[in-house]
Amino acid sequence: MNKTKATTLTVVETLTEEQLIMLKELEQEAFGANGGIDEWVLVPLARHGCIVLYHEEGDAKPVGVCELMRDFRHPDKAYVYGYYIRADKKGLGYGFAFLNRLLEQLQNDGFRKVCLTVGPDNVGAVALYQKAGFEIAETRFAEYGSGYDRYYMEKTL
Repeated sequence: MNKTKATTLTVVETLTEEQLIMLKELEQEAFGANGGIDEWVLVPLARHGCIVLYHEEGDAKPVGVCELMRDFRHPDKAYVYGYYIRADKKGLGYGFAFLNRLLEQLQNDGFRKVCLTVGPDNVGAVALYQKAGFEIAETRFAEYGSGYDRYYMEKTL
């Protein structure tokens, strides 16, 4: 990662049409047809959940995106619905830097726990989350249907 460029976290509360198109494209790039979300989820998530963009100075597109929900059963727990780094920025340290900034912000906002699910075959993401202190709490078989097993991971802040 280029250490000379400043990075910022931005919470998006509403989406412009340009942002919506861009986020849909980034979703497809990150998760493909089976995992990417569209405007029918992005708009309410921005308005009633939380979408965090990770920007690098001088880059119009976010380097990373995180979509968060609050757990209604445990209001001090945040659920990472989606987390990704733009394809052309992967492997440069942005994933870990963004995740650390995000976890600091969640702790400052009063959250005590963060959880997420990730495919067991997504070795890079599992390693990133473990490096950040997440632990695999369980394996959820067929979480999104047959063939879509997930690790459920948690981290106490």
